[in-house]
Amino acid sequence: MNEATIAQAQGARGWVQKLGASPYIVTVFLSAALVFLVQPMFAKMATPLLGGSPNVWNVSLVCFQAALLLGYAYAHTLNHFVKSLRTQIGIHSALLVVAGLVLPFQLTGALGEPSATQPTLWLIGVFALSIAPPFAVISATAPLIQSWYSRSGREDAHDPYHLYGASNIGSLLGLAAYPLLLEPLLPVASQTLTWTLGYMALAVLLIASGFVALTSGGGAAVATAPEAEADIDAPVVSSVWKQRLWWLVLAFIPSSLLVGVTTHIATDVASAPFLWAPPLMLYIGTFIIVFAKKPFISLQVSSRYLPLAVAAAVLALPSISGVPLLLSFFLHLGVLFLAAMVCHGLLAEGRPEASRLTEFYLLMSLGGVLGGAFNALLVPVIFNSVIEYPLLLVAVLLVRPEARWMGQGRTRVWSLAAVAAVVIAIGLRLTLGNEDQTVLIYRLLLAMAVLGIVLGRESRAAPAIAAACAWGVGFAGNPVAGGVAERGFFGVVKVIEQGDQRIMMHGTTLHGAQYIAGEDRLRPTTYYAPEAPIGQVFEAHSAPGRVGVIGLGTGSVACYAREGQSYTYYEIDPLVAKFAADPKYFSYLTECTPDAETVLGDGRLTLAAEPAGDFELLLIDAFSSDSVPAHLLTREAVDLYLSRLSDDGVLVMHVSNNHMKLDAVVARIADDLGVPARQQFYVPRSDGSDRFRSKASQVVVLTRSEAALARFDDDERWSALVSDGKRPWTDNYSNVIGAIWEKHQ
Repeated sequence: MNEATIAQAQGARGWVQKLGASPYIVTVFLSAALVFLVQPMFAKMATPLLGGSPNVWNVSLVCFQAALLLGYAYAHTLNHFVKSLRTQIGIHSALLVVAGLVLPFQLTGALGEPSATQPTLWLIGVFALSIAPPFAVISATAPLIQSWYSRSGREDAHDPYHLYGASNIGSLLGLAAYPLLLEPLLPVASQTLTWTLGYMALAVLLIASGFVALTSGGGAAVATAPEAEADIDAPVVSSVWKQRLWWLVLAFIPSSLLVGVTTHIATDVASAPFLWAPPLMLYIGTFIIVFAKKPFISLQVSSRYLPLAVAAAVLALPSISGVPLLLSFFLHLGVLFLAAMVCHGLLAEGRPEASRLTEFYLLMSLGGVLGGAFNALLVPVIFNSVIEYPLLLVAVLLVRPEARWMGQGRTRVWSLAAVAAVVIAIGLRLTLGNEDQTVLIYRLLLAMAVLGIVLGRESRAAPAIAAACAWGVGFAGNPVAGGVAERGFFGVVKVIEQGDQRIMMHGTTLHGAQYIAGEDRLRPTTYYAPEAPIGQVFEAHSAPGRVGVIGLGTGSVACYAREGQSYTYYEIDPLVAKFAADPKYFSYLTECTPDAETVLGDGRLTLAAEPAGDFELLLIDAFSSDSVPAHLLTREAVDLYLSRLSDDGVLVMHVSNNHMKLDAVVARIADDLGVPARQQFYVPRSDGSDRFRSKASQVVVLTRSEAALARFDDDERWSALVSDGKRPWTDNYSNVIGAIWEKHQ
């Protein structure tokens, strides 16, 4: 080699040394940001086709975890079998190009419309064909870059795990950036194009980082820490396979708990899509902390306070105690954070030397996939309630470090006392029912169990037993009295008897009620009572022709049917349709519209197959209470509804919501379409004269002409719906954060 070549090589190495670790940090940061930008983006695109169910997010999360596992498996295989760094760079470059051929991505139409009976399989298939290839390739970035860093010749090359922190910071910012920036500012097509440009930039950075490692370290074998540095205070593991199994367990528990907490919040706290992201953000944040060179929250601190957090979470279970919604939300997030801190902290303490880095990440990813799949795919099939959440609270207490299994003295006393108390409570429940005295005993026993968690926290088993007992008290104290509960893809549907009424609940959302007996048995109640806005419209509608209802519920409006009218119901959840059609539970459908057709599937998609101008009255009631399928509230959706109305037809939209100002959303759409609209906000009378127990509701009516609204203008309860002139929601644009802000101003 001549002097000029040597000088050139030395100059290149000098330039690379000046760059330091920045190329690696920027690369893992961007890759993680892209990974977590595309997750909510894909869920947003898929959710409209599956009715806004929180399980869309859960199943999507499992799909992404599986693709992440595939990427980690590829990184491990490449690192294990291809020793040449130059060859690794070449192979990865080729895969980046091939995987990028599906970009900019869009939901594939190859699988047709979602299946009403097997939506999970449809969603998995769409993910695999639409986004899985580029996602799997870029998900390999974190382990690959860390492996290449370990061959860079840098002083800290033997311990590249700190780069994982940069990766998770990117994940956190990417996840937060979507609802705050991309969703409100860009249409979906521009979002996917932006992601594609980011993918191209990442491809360049990845290849450049590989060559930086090759230039500075010469592609040397993975560095190993000096003997003095090899001990990272990890417990001694006698068996490699035992160590691998331990990694799987520690990854499984927080991943499963993540989905469990998300499902619990969506089912029993508030089913609002904007609440699905915070648990994942906290979960990611724990990786940033525990894999930092100097974690600012130690494993010992997290383990010490975990039992207290579990006690608070058990206390906040809505089936046990009436804790305020906002406080409950933060308590559940707190227990998820500390549980993940403990499990991920144990993973960080037990991380192997750099030569086993890709194996470590592969097993971490496998545990995460198994945990998520257990909740999203298996649990809905085998359980009829959100039981997985309390079970995981017990499991995480059992893996706490630095604690004896049973403890001594008072610890055992508290555990045994809690178990005995719960046995007594269940016996009382079976014999005395829901008497006030029994409820009081339940709460006293709950306090005992929570105290057992606190006082027994120096052991593993005692707090776990106490947590299980506390949950058992709540489960026994809040049975599905006189009814049933079933769980499916769209959540838990319960039929419960309350006094002289039988009600249908979907999570925290009331889907309707019916008097069990008496002369009022076929009188609609709740949002559909005669004095409520929806009841007013249906009771006044006597013209013959078709009536369409999107969102079946109990089928309450069926009993407004008149001679010459033909009713069609559109329902996405087979369980709701099953209960509504069974006279053992509700008889509105079977007695009032026995010949009506119930169409299973997304209401917007199924309505699109109907002839134009065919309906005299159309009710859109699929987003009451908390859950909001945003695709039913876009300009294109409302235009579709109106097109299916006759010239004098009326569109009724139930826009009640605890979190978002949906009347403003509809007002902007009506203004943009140039159609008239009226609204009514109804509050039941407080003098006890409301014999049909109506519920407060907000309803909007739209028509294709002013003449069709004449009867509403003659009623002082209805007023004009006026737009503020802001941008209407479309299929390519929605601003959920803005709607939340307007609601709470």
